Amino acid sequence: MASEKLVPDATGAAGEEEQVGFMTSVMNEILHSPLNLLLVLIITVLVYKIFRSQKQPAAGPPPEPELPRLRRDFTVAELLQYDGKQPDGRVLVAVNGSVYDVTKGKRFYGPGGPYAAFGGRDASRGLATFSVTSSDKPEYDDLSDLSPMEMESVLEWEAQFKEKYILVGRLLKPGEQPTNYSDEDEDTPNESTPTGDSSSTKSTSDAKPAAAPSSPKKTTTEGPFEPTSKAEDLKSGGDTSASKE
Repeated sequence: MASEKLVPDATGAAGEEEQVGFMTSVMNEILHSPLNLLLVLIITVLVYKIFRSQKQPAAGPPPEPELPRLRRDFTVAELLQYDGKQPDGRVLVAVNGSVYDVTKGKRFYGPGGPYAAFGGRDASRGLATFSVTSSDKPEYDDLSDLSPMEMESVLEWEAQFKEKYILVGRLLKPGEQPTNYSDEDEDTPNESTPTGDSSSTKSTSDAKPAAAPSSPKKTTTEGPFEPTSKAEDLKSGGDTSASKE
C-alpha cells in the first residue's frame, strides 16, 4: 500500500499571513498618523470612564448636620418659622396639638418635598382629610368641625409621629401660656411631663372628644397617604409626610 504524503495546506497559511499583514498595516496607520492616534486615545478614555461609572455606586446626598435638641411650645405664628427654609433647616410639624421635629424627614416635609405644605404648620386637618394643603394664616385650628372618623384618623397619625419623631412641645391656643420644661424633659422629650401649666394638653381633645382609635396602623409609608415597604427608611429618619411612613 503506497504511503501518502502530507501536503501542507497552503490556503490556511496564506490566510494567516494575510490577517497578520492586515493587523500590521492597521497598527502602522495608527502609529504613523497623529490624528488616528489621538482618536484612539480619546475612545480609550471614554470607554474607561463608562466602565468606571458603572462599577462605582452613586453617591447619596450628604447627611444632614445634627441639630441641638429643641424643647419649647409654639404659637401658630412661631411654628411658621420652622418650615426648613431658615438657615438651620429645621422642620417642625404639629399634629393634634403636639409639635414634632421632623427634620430627619426633610426630604418629604422640607422645601421641595411632596409634603412641604405641612412643614412649619399644623398638619392635623390635612391628615384627617387626606389633603396635602395648608394655610399661611397664623390662625389656630381647633378641629371642632371634624367628624369622629376624621378625629380618629388624626389620633392614629399622632401615634405614628410620636413613635418616629422627637416631641418638641405643644401648639398653643390663643392666649395660652407656654410651658417651662426642665432639663430632664429635654433628655426624654416624648415621655416627659411639662413642669409648668399642666392643665392644657392636646389642643383638639378638649375641643371635641373623638372615638377611641383603632390600634395605630403599623404599616410604614413613604408619605402620609402612600404605603411603602421602606420601613427602615421611615423609622430611622427618612420620613413620610405624615408619618404612616
